[in-house]
Amino acid sequence: MKKKLFILFLLVLSLNTSAQINVVSKKIFLDSLDREATPENYSYTRVITNYSQKSVRYVVTDFYKNGRKKMTGATLDKDILKKDGQFIYYYKNGAKESVVDYSEDHKKGKEINWYENQIKKCEKQNFWDPKTKKSQTLILNFWDPDKNQTVVDGNGEYEETDKFITQKGVVKDGLKQGVWQGNDILRKTTFINNYDRGILISGVSSDENNTKLSYSSLNEKQTGKKAEKKK
Repeated sequence: MKKKLFILFLLVLSLNTSAQINVVSKKIFLDSLDREATPENYSYTRVITNYSQKSVRYVVTDFYKNGRKKMTGATLDKDILKKDGQFIYYYKNGAKESVVDYSEDHKKGKEINWYENQIKKCEKQNFWDPKTKKSQTLILNFWDPDKNQTVVDGNGEYEETDKFITQKGVVKDGLKQGVWQGNDILRKTTFINNYDRGILISGVSSDENNTKLSYSSLNEKQTGKKAEKKK
């Protein structure tokens, strides 16, 4: 009898603990474009661990469908991802992809990236000025998949893939310089950009119908509209 009561007590305790965890945390389903999705149609899940608690920062962890971590870090807003502090990103096989530091949702500090086989890919230094609202990234070192270092101390040839965009070109003093070529698989476009000390000064993109768009700023490239000149 005592044994049955003890088992019943453990069962009730387990249910109560589970209920507390469900109250504290929140699970969200997201698609490949980071938009909220349904449990039947999602790419990964996000769990905010201390969601129901009032806190300065909330622990956030993304999971692939296979149950492995995709990303982990902290957010300043429990309902909107506002990255703050160190974030660690992972490949689907569990290997570490990158370690990035953030300050109020802006990259700030050292950033390290690896290939899926754990060969180091690149080292960057990110800057963010909250007063001027300007950011800058210096590419310090880069290795290709065959371990050849093509950027040394901020100078050399660099190639990057950021979600849907792949591009390559020359780096000088850590900044993009001259002609860079690339493609955007999401918008189905190819492009040629011209940089001067990391600043985009001109570019041309072509879509799948060979329709060309010229631009002189990143905003023009993204919106497809020319900026109005102030009178």
